[in-house]
Amino acid sequence: MRSIPALLITLLLFALVSAPALAQDEEEISFDDVVEEAPAHNALPSWTDKVHLSGRFDVNMEVFAPGKEGIQANRFRNYHKFMFLKVTPDDRFTLDAEIIDLSYYELRTQLPYDVSFTAGKIWVPFGATPFHHYYGAAQGDPFTGLLLPNVWAEYGASVAKKWVNGANFSLDTDAYVIRGFDGPRGQVLNLAAGGSDNVFAYGARTRLGYGTKLAVWGSILTNSFGDTEGAGMDDEEGRLVLWGLDLLVDYGLLDLPIIEDLRFRGAFARAEIQDELLVDPDFNSEGWYYRWGDYAELTYRGFKYAHVRARYGTIIDFDDTVSNKDSHNWDLALLTRLGPNLSLMFEYQINMEEVDELDNDLFRTQMVFEF
Repeated sequence: MRSIPALLITLLLFALVSAPALAQDEEEISFDDVVEEAPAHNALPSWTDKVHLSGRFDVNMEVFAPGKEGIQANRFRNYHKFMFLKVTPDDRFTLDAEIIDLSYYELRTQLPYDVSFTAGKIWVPFGATPFHHYYGAAQGDPFTGLLLPNVWAEYGASVAKKWVNGANFSLDTDAYVIRGFDGPRGQVLNLAAGGSDNVFAYGARTRLGYGTKLAVWGSILTNSFGDTEGAGMDDEEGRLVLWGLDLLVDYGLLDLPIIEDLRFRGAFARAEIQDELLVDPDFNSEGWYYRWGDYAELTYRGFKYAHVRARYGTIIDFDDTVSNKDSHNWDLALLTRLGPNLSLMFEYQINMEEVDELDNDLFRTQMVFEF
């Protein structure tokens, strides 16, 4: 058994190694905005220049239908248990991976002319971030996403090119092939379930940036789906065209009172789906229907100890029929930092179904440790 002095020495060494991380600024740590830092270029680089470890863990206390007598339900939940490993043995290769659940793992190779190639279970380049696709303003349970996967990573490969990388203007493009969406024809295609084997999807994303405060992403993906065996349409397949637009207006774009402390994020995604077994020809002669999700989010950081955030979004599950899968949702939150690596969030979700309103509003208290 390890002696007590040896254990104290181990803890002291760990504290010394961790000290630079504890000295970081008190700015909000955002799980959605992953910033990659290039490894230091020392004459004799140490292993700490090549290996970087970070993570996010949380615990949630949730109350359903708060204020409703007799139907209230309480529960504890964990939604984030991620440990991120980044290994950069040299300037040409980088391994990024989430090493607890293997949510994603990708090997990136830097090529000439600002081109990079990535393969593995890659972050899908759709939208502004691979994490937390807030289409509909809320998420499924447990954080599965309402329209697209909450954490969207798929087996495949991508090629990225930086066309312009100036101080005031930037332009880059990703093109990729991944496992595509699949499902039985005659049913609404479930995109939140992620990809399937034997189906390939092809997509691209372009980002336009102005400085570090303004950015726009345009995304598109397409694939065929559906087993036609026994359907009497051997030459027919369903088709998906998924496209979307994301916008970020970050803090400080305009140096004006109040305005400089506001951040806006918004996005929409629309899935155009052709399925002649599902769509009534009187509704669309070519068998097309669509699914839709959007959100708009405003965050204010002007208070001394907290950020205030409001998010609103809509979901259209199947445009041919109105159902309780269609909704409008509000998400109101107060976020405060308890230390460099510890934060607390109080969140209230207002979920408004289109047909029959349910008592499914949610109050959540979330404590997050990030490093």
